[in-house]
Amino acid sequence: MAKKLDYEYCKAAPMLEWLGNKWALVVLVKISENEPVRFNELYRNIPSVSEKVLSQVLKQLTTDGIIERQLYPNVPPRVEYSLTDLGKTLLPHVEALIKWGQDNFEQIMINRHNNE
Repeated sequence: MAKKLDYEYCKAAPMLEWLGNKWALVVLVKISENEPVRFNELYRNIPSVSEKVLSQVLKQLTTDGIIERQLYPNVPPRVEYSLTDLGKTLLPHVEALIKWGQDNFEQIMINRHNNE
């Protein structure tokens, strides 16, 4: 998720970038459902995401402080991801968007069909 929006103009730009990335919110929800979670578990539980894209999303969400990456010095090394306190404050808003989408799915599909 490269910088795409003008951060000086719009302080909501980082959140809009996450919404614009089709995997960011999926990753956030999957981590919240299974935390702590390892990379391979996320990769197995998110159909169609590539390892490269998953890695990029995890890096960006970690950089932004939404999730945290915990490295355990085992042999072999183990890495787990979980929500930060900041990420936990975002989750209810994401869940509200998901609920809205579920509640309005049929109407959206009807509208799409009518406008084809």
